[in-house]
Amino acid sequence: MSGKQICQYCNRVLTSGTVHEFDGVIMCEDCLDEHTVVCERCGERVWEDDVVTDDDYTLCQGCYDDYYTRCEECNAIISNDDACYDDDDVPYCERCYDRCCCGAIHEYGYKPEPIFYGAGNRFFGVELEIDGAGKDGYNAEKILDAANDNDERIYIKSDGSLDDGMEIVTHPMSLDYHMNEMPWVEVSDRALDMRYRSHNTGTCGLHIHVNRTTFGEERETQDECISRILYFVEHHWEELLKFSRRTESQMNRWAAR
Repeated sequence: MSGKQICQYCNRVLTSGTVHEFDGVIMCEDCLDEHTVVCERCGERVWEDDVVTDDDYTLCQGCYDDYYTRCEECNAIISNDDACYDDDDVPYCERCYDRCCCGAIHEYGYKPEPIFYGAGNRFFGVELEIDGAGKDGYNAEKILDAANDNDERIYIKSDGSLDDGMEIVTHPMSLDYHMNEMPWVEVSDRALDMRYRSHNTGTCGLHIHVNRTTFGEERETQDECISRILYFVEHHWEELLKFSRRTESQMNRWAAR
């Protein structure tokens, strides 16, 4: 290049020694540094808007797509060779994998062989969602320790409907066992001490499962009873909506009529 040219960003007059051209755009050295970056892997210069970056990496889109991914938990860029994957092939950095996926927190689809606690023919399984203090393996261990002595009474799963939490799940228990032997106060206090919340979070739900045989021994008897429950829900929908403390849009999403 020869003669004077104008930087297309700052309108500075350029001499032959200060002219830089990238992707057909004439610019000065300062604007080149401001609006473009060099990929750490391939060394190619790319527009700043097209770069994939975090605190450790600056990459062109092509190199990122071919050789890297992001941690599901902390969103850090990690190389494919260093990524740790859970049972659903979700990628994590090593730190988050150790914290979130090793033992204490199971994947959403986890369903162990049920252990029945208490007497009778009616058992309830509770799923209590807690949010706001992390899907954290160390926190999960503390909550598990509050309920599980020699036996597994609760386990903990991840739940994609939560912003930053997890789901506490019990094995099937009789109502008497839930009321008098299941250490719900200790579990709740432990979660609250770590700043988890369930009430008025906008994300959490409380789900209770009951065994089908609680409605009768025969299939026909069970279906008749379940039909009456469905009728009750439909007939008293407005009242149940208020009782649930959910908005109508939330109910339509998670428990539609």
